[in-house]
Amino acid sequence: AFLPLHQLGSFTARGIHPCHQLCQVHPILSTATKKFPIIPRSRCIMSDVPRQHPPSRSVIDDEGLKWRSCAGAAVFNSKNEILIGERMGKPGSWQTPQGGVHDGGETTTEAAIRELYEEVGLEDGKHVRLEKMDGEISPITCQYKTEGTGSWLEKEGFAGQELSWTIFRCSDSNLERDPSLVCNLSGLNGEKPEFTAVKWENLDWVVDNVWEEKARPYQVLREACVPIMKRWEERCADLDLSGRWSRDSDRGVGVAEGLVARGLTKDTALAKATEPYIQHWKRHVTECEWVVTTYDADGIKPRRELHYPIGDFVETYEGTATLFGDGGVIHRSCFYLAEKDADDEVSHVTISETPRGREESSRYLKNGELFLRRSFLGPGKTDQVVSTEVFIRS
Repeated sequence: AFLPLHQLGSFTARGIHPCHQLCQVHPILSTATKKFPIIPRSRCIMSDVPRQHPPSRSVIDDEGLKWRSCAGAAVFNSKNEILIGERMGKPGSWQTPQGGVHDGGETTTEAAIRELYEEVGLEDGKHVRLEKMDGEISPITCQYKTEGTGSWLEKEGFAGQELSWTIFRCSDSNLERDPSLVCNLSGLNGEKPEFTAVKWENLDWVVDNVWEEKARPYQVLREACVPIMKRWEERCADLDLSGRWSRDSDRGVGVAEGLVARGLTKDTALAKATEPYIQHWKRHVTECEWVVTTYDADGIKPRRELHYPIGDFVETYEGTATLFGDGGVIHRSCFYLAEKDADDEVSHVTISETPRGREESSRYLKNGELFLRRSFLGPGKTDQVVSTEVFIRS
């Protein structure tokens, strides 16, 4: 069923969505469609001359109005904040990456992935992961008018844009902590730059501060994302790391190499990589936070107990630690990220700035086992050393 335009003022929608009467969620059918692959950054064509694009797809409603099909990329971090950029030449004007859907078979999801790369340099599967709603990757579709704005859309006969939102979840720790360090705003795939800055922001703030003509689609996005945000919080809270975990040294990959990168000798690193490593995890009174006890090699004597809160914290230690070096201060941060290899696609991440370098520890569950992936970057180094350890509940 279609809602008459005169009942909707400057905004219309096709169909009904359970979260809001003015938006629609529908599955994307990708079979027998032409794919628009992401061009690697090394092959990007940078030029002052605008690239010639395929014409954008358009739709015509029951009243004969023509709408330009447009894809929006909504990327959320672990706090359910959304990634936005400050528009080039328009200080104080912020929005998400978006652009037209190419005619000729490109789906709105493919268009959102492409726009996300072209405008901010983020890649699906590397920096972000598609969020699923009820097991499907389904964009949230709505329309907004641009009549009276004097835009090129109006001059070309469009009543406005039909904007389809595709939802992504951050899966990169650097992007989570500071998107300005990860995003490439130079304009990729031959595109001109769209943004001068990026940041994470509360979706309520975005709704209140976005360009007035485009506010309604962001309101629809906010209402449609309520269950998605709730489900993310539930996934983080449900990640059950509790119990006593013993490392299966026979299944470790790159563990000794990672210790050598931290300054240990090869013989010492090999011994440390194969000795018993036992921890006990229990839930803290604060949801999603943990208290972890690490034991000596005998599995009986506690070596240390540490509270892992969400956010930034400082740990002070004495003596010499295998991973961190001689006693001192470690600046740490904990949060959750989307993880493709995990059972529920979520991992607990700890970032540690240590005297020996920067370490990212990602823990997730798969088939009842605990996987620990460490990525270490030593001072002055450009390549990370990655290792994987497997723990069994004991």
